Amino acid sequence: MDALLSKFLNKRSRSRKDMRSYANSVVPNNQFRLTEYIETGIANIFESIKEYRDFDEDFRQWQLLTPELGVPEAHWGYIAQLTYIENGALAPEPLLRSAANGYYLTAVQYHRFCTSVQKTGSVVNTWWWSTEAAFKLVPMLLAGLKSEADELYHANATAWRTTWVIRSKSFIGDFLVLLYGRYLGVIEPPFAAEIQINMRKTAPFPYTAILDNWHSPDTELVATMLQTLCDHQVEQAVLGDKKCYFEFNGGIYTYLPLTALLLMKLRALRGLANPQFSHPGFGDVSALFEQVSSAFSEYVGLHQITRIEDAADEELNKILARMYSQDFDAHAIFANK
Repeated sequence: MDALLSKFLNKRSRSRKDMRSYANSVVPNNQFRLTEYIETGIANIFESIKEYRDFDEDFRQWQLLTPELGVPEAHWGYIAQLTYIENGALAPEPLLRSAANGYYLTAVQYHRFCTSVQKTGSVVNTWWWSTEAAFKLVPMLLAGLKSEADELYHANATAWRTTWVIRSKSFIGDFLVLLYGRYLGVIEPPFAAEIQINMRKTAPFPYTAILDNWHSPDTELVATMLQTLCDHQVEQAVLGDKKCYFEFNGGIYTYLPLTALLLMKLRALRGLANPQFSHPGFGDVSALFEQVSSAFSEYVGLHQITRIEDAADEELNKILARMYSQDFDAHAIFANK
């Protein structure tokens, strides 16, 4: 583990350059897409694909807004991750701005999948569902936005159950969805018994014991659960650039211990004590949880955030105004079960 930990810390330090360059390259290059949609109501990709696809009369341009929402989501997520890496604190503003873009992007994706299934009986003219989408419900819970967290849970659970998901070589996305389901009282088996970890080897679901005992009063047992989750994150972040697909693969969730924080948050919501826990890859996770809880509570109260709409920045609000003019309603979309 020491060798993996050293590689993890080195990789995390080096990644800061790429996170900063994202703001200086990818974000400006995407700006014209945002401006075009806000001003005209036409998604940038529409002109290039309209001759290859038939669009129903109920088609709306916001159904194509993947980069327009995905790039800001990643941008704010990287800012949150940089703050954490460099200061040891998880800032609520960038993480919630990222989560807001991610929430609406998930609504768009969920609508595409549901309408495709309803009209054709299968998934066509869509993109596969990434298992990273499961992480988006964590900031909602940290901010006390349980309704939105529930919506994201049901959308993700539907995607997993109906095999829309692009499976990674990890079960961490499955675990996030199943754990939140357990909190809600939904007990179901893993979405897959085994996954392919390379061309020759499969692995069984490793988190059954955590799902069965996540609400245990035994804090020493919970500490071992947190150790397992953090160890797996370190390992997958290191291996993620070696022709493998892991959720911890250099994206906006790679270096944030959100899986551990979710477990602690759900226990706190149940009134259960959390252990004092530190990890060499993430520092004092218990202190981080207290910092996050306090910072999010203060930020949400100061800005009167009672819905995810309240966390949107100025640019996202402009996009949403155009989407609303085209009959967009995220809450109605997520209500489709």
